[in-house]
Amino acid sequence: MAAPSRRTLVKEGASAERTVRELRNQILQGRLLPGEQIRQEEIAEQLRISRVPVREALSVLASEGLLTHRPHQGYFVTKRSPEELAQIGLMLALLEEELTRTIVWPTEEFVAELRSLNADMERLVDEPEWVDMVAINHQFHLRIFGLSPLNLVLDEVRRLWMLADAFIAIDYATRERRRQTVAQHERIIKALAARSRARLLKSFRDHRDTTNVGARAGMAHGG
Repeated sequence: MAAPSRRTLVKEGASAERTVRELRNQILQGRLLPGEQIRQEEIAEQLRISRVPVREALSVLASEGLLTHRPHQGYFVTKRSPEELAQIGLMLALLEEELTRTIVWPTEEFVAELRSLNADMERLVDEPEWVDMVAINHQFHLRIFGLSPLNLVLDEVRRLWMLADAFIAIDYATRERRRQTVAQHERIIKALAARSRARLLKSFRDHRDTTNVGARAGMAHGG
């Protein structure tokens, strides 16, 4: 059998990226529900692509924690109990607090980059397709936590954020909460620019208290 051409590989790679984005959006917007099975042939037909990039996309989403692979059964949207979500929220609160205590103060250029990310989020607040806010929010927070020298702690926080993104999306379901998030980010940016550790810690605590991944996700699932 002849090896796939470079053009075919590039096309399949682009299709896989598009599939990852489409499935991630469907999960984050609640169109694919926790516990629901992902059927490869249906996704391939829906997106008019072969099953090869679909399999690749499912593997990527499983590595992010959005999907769970069961041998001989297939892929399912990850379903977590309120207790598990509470543990994710607890670990994030503890680890993010330590990262915030140890960050190195950023340059003016870095602060400007954060303002630009938050402006991108603000532009999406009133849009029907607001789901890209979740990825920008993820980038905003991880950029700040990346200022800490605690690399191992940061790696664990990155892993937990992947698990939490779908439930942060639940929190963004209302325009009011999306607008509140942008305002809270602005307070975080101002604290960074002022190089005030106390203000920064308080801003992050207030932000976590209103997001509270574990509690809000539990309520969304009837917990």
